[in-house]
Amino acid sequence: MRGATVYYLKILLAICTIHEMAGGLIRNTTDAAYKKYLSLKSLPFEDCGSLYKVNYLEIESCSTLPCSMARNAIIKVTVLFDDNGNGVTFLKHEVRWVFNYIKTQAAISPDPCDGDHDCIMSASDGKTYWANIFVNESLPVMRGSMLWESKDECQQNLICFEVPVLITV
Repeated sequence: MRGATVYYLKILLAICTIHEMAGGLIRNTTDAAYKKYLSLKSLPFEDCGSLYKVNYLEIESCSTLPCSMARNAIIKVTVLFDDNGNGVTFLKHEVRWVFNYIKTQAAISPDPCDGDHDCIMSASDGKTYWANIFVNESLPVMRGSMLWESKDECQQNLICFEVPVLITV
């Protein structure tokens, strides 16, 4: 009788182990599928050396490239990224308009993005942050790009992406 009990306990342990492994596999597969879904819904962008993977980019009122941006507009940019569990709580933005290889500094608010501004938050699938960019009145009416870099306190480039833009009147 004792031998049969040990046998059944071993089977039960094996079933529990398999179930736990399958649960992790399903969870990882679900996370991967969701991140793939986000990337498909994201505004297309060119990564320019991000340390962390940008899973999703949204630029207010932009659904196709180039993003049409009117002068004197304030546009919200939202980014979802995977910080690999590092607990990022600070981002300093360096955003530039690029027209014919000439770079012009863009005005961003809030900058830096930290705990004082509610602009960076933990999400179930990574970190999300938002910032507003001001489309300066002096920008030329033409095609170019917006180059967005977000750095930590040590000036390490955590996120970098570039998006084609069209500045309009």
